[in-house]
Amino acid sequence: MADGPAVTLRRVEPTDYPHILRWQNDPAVFRWMDYSKKFSLADIEESERQAMAEGHPFVIEMDGQPVGRIGLNNFRPRDRMASLYIFVGEAAAWGKGIGRRALTALLVYGFETLNLRMIELWTLGDNERAIHLYKRCGFSEDGRLRDRSWIEGAYVDHLVMSIDAEEFARVRAEQGL
Repeated sequence: MADGPAVTLRRVEPTDYPHILRWQNDPAVFRWMDYSKKFSLADIEESERQAMAEGHPFVIEMDGQPVGRIGLNNFRPRDRMASLYIFVGEAAAWGKGIGRRALTALLVYGFETLNLRMIELWTLGDNERAIHLYKRCGFSEDGRLRDRSWIEGAYVDHLVMSIDAEEFARVRAEQGL
């Protein structure tokens, strides 16, 4: 994965809040993240304070410029598990492999630094691009929750997926990640 733009993860800073506000209110991001209402800057500030207190939020940078968000939350220490979230908010960064690089970096962090056993997520069942990304990184489908979100005049399923440390190590070795 050496080809393509340089991707790094860094902690969220208050100067990122306007970017996050713009990304989260972008109709494409808003739809696929299943948000239910538009955000204000105060909403972002509160959400980021909570994310920092309860999890590990990061900004995704491409060639030094912020382009999205990724993080771990919903930690269950007894089970050594957490949930992840990700979106690339800058349309100019879409289709460049940024999501895969960021997701791989987060999985390395979760399994190697935080010593997690398993990382899970949910996505909308019709989010084919995200599902393809997750499967490519080694995630497996755990289940489908029918008709969980009302979006654009119809109910949409939620797809629950996960990957454990051994599965990720195998995918990393096979794909040279």
